[in-house]
Amino acid sequence: MNNILLRIAHYFPNLDCIGKKQFLSELFDVRCIDECISDECVFQNIEPAVDRDELKELAERIIGYTNYSLDQAKKVVRNILNTIPKRFDDLIDYTTEERLKAFKEAANFHVSVHTGNEIHLDTLDDIANAFEQLPDVAITLFGNSQMDESRAISDETIEALTVRQKMLYRACDYYLNHRVGFKTNTMWLACFISSNSFGCLDGWLHRDGVLCDNRHFGFKDDDAVVELVLSSLRYLDEYFNRQVEYKGVSSNEAKSFCRTGFMYIEAMLDAVEYIVKCREAKGEVSDYAYKSIMAMLDEYSLLLDGRQELKLLTHKVAFDCVTGFTQRQFDLLYEIVEDDYGTQGPPPDMYTFFDAWNFMVYGQQHGIKAMLGPLFVRSNYHRSSLTELSNFVTAQLESDELEKYWEDMFMGYFTNYLFTLVNKNSHSHFLFDEILAASLDARCIVDNKDVVRTMAELGHQPSRQAMNDYY
Repeated sequence: MNNILLRIAHYFPNLDCIGKKQFLSELFDVRCIDECISDECVFQNIEPAVDRDELKELAERIIGYTNYSLDQAKKVVRNILNTIPKRFDDLIDYTTEERLKAFKEAANFHVSVHTGNEIHLDTLDDIANAFEQLPDVAITLFGNSQMDESRAISDETIEALTVRQKMLYRACDYYLNHRVGFKTNTMWLACFISSNSFGCLDGWLHRDGVLCDNRHFGFKDDDAVVELVLSSLRYLDEYFNRQVEYKGVSSNEAKSFCRTGFMYIEAMLDAVEYIVKCREAKGEVSDYAYKSIMAMLDEYSLLLDGRQELKLLTHKVAFDCVTGFTQRQFDLLYEIVEDDYGTQGPPPDMYTFFDAWNFMVYGQQHGIKAMLGPLFVRSNYHRSSLTELSNFVTAQLESDELEKYWEDMFMGYFTNYLFTLVNKNSHSHFLFDEILAASLDARCIVDNKDVVRTMAELGHQPSRQAMNDYY
């Protein structure tokens, strides 16, 4: 609340304490803002994700404070509440009238030059339709020129009060180029709004309740990742075809090109993982999306390293509801856990597979018939698998004969792995019900309050109730 009041003071320095509270009461459409203040932390209430209609509604409530400028009112709301887009296309509200006007003028001029006809298009949809008639090289020239202009803008000159709002302003520059078909920016956005490319090692929401500062564009939209990848398949085909020629070349240009290709493949793998989860979470799956992306990954499989191939096979197995590892999966898993990672340790995206390996070793040493390694991997995709695994871990922790090494591993399942799942699914709440049930069942033997609290702060109502009833 103190930060919000400071931001109000920036825009409206003449408002006293009573005036600031009146402003907030009008913004939230309540009789008195004091009645809405609570010690309970829910991030959707503090720094909300809003769609375009919701932002417009909030702005209209306080438009009288901005001389009835809707654009200025939106900017005030965004900065005071430090909002994020609810969906990908909501990004358009995070630029300014001046920037959008300059982009449209540049786009109109570019189309006029390349067609030889002077045009005056007002909407982004009309401009996007006009760009569809241009050759790829013309779109690339325009996109690169716009990004040069964007990079020339320093953070200090962006009219925003928070780091997040400055990030979102820059993200909208990528979005504008995406709208006119500049696939480099389309795929860059796909790489950084996925749940798997979000935040630092500690996750989207840290254990101390502080939001991660390393969230690249500040929001996530996995549905958009799938659509962005699908809309870029022709571009990706051309890119990977060229990358094949660079394979093994040691020049800086080749290395940079291949690094970007690696990121594109990661975004495609993230899209596939999300499609697989959608079947479990929503009871639906896009066969076209799954088959199209998988077909391209299969076509350019020689560009995937061992880690990426393992993830690809794991998504396939989960999609096909196979309950064990394939031989190739097992071989890749063995290679990865036996590799020497030095003092830095394995990459974070491999932690799940290391845990799966350790569970598999435990099962072999203790004569357990259940295939614990595959079960662990499936728990990322399937509710029943997570519940089955959680019940097994709880039973092991209740045993009096558990060695210290294995006890630490099983404790880590509750305190680390479940926390990771919460962060990965922070926007969808997928698996939250199962995580809560497992945490409550084991609360007498493991302190898992942080996990439940985090789900509560992310707006999961059963977890909010559990915090009141059990912690």
